[in-house]
Amino acid sequence: MKAKRKTNIELVTDLMTHSKHGVLMQAFIIEAIAKYAELTKEAVGKPEWAPNSFISAGAWGACAEEALDAITNRNKE
Repeated sequence: MKAKRKTNIELVTDLMTHSKHGVLMQAFIIEAIAKYAELTKEAVGKPEWAPNSFISAGAWGACAEEALDAITNRNKE
């Protein structure tokens, strides 16, 4: 029988809560999201950005902004 494929949420939750590297994995994931979001923000303004992508540069950039904002302001509530 084929194993059920994990959803994205299940995958990230498992990594964040059951990693053999403990809480270090949480820091790794948050840092990875922040770095990718920063790179995305830089690339989105360039004309060569994903010319064949079905996701618009504006939408991808908005996701990058939201992710960075959430990470930067996570302790300000």
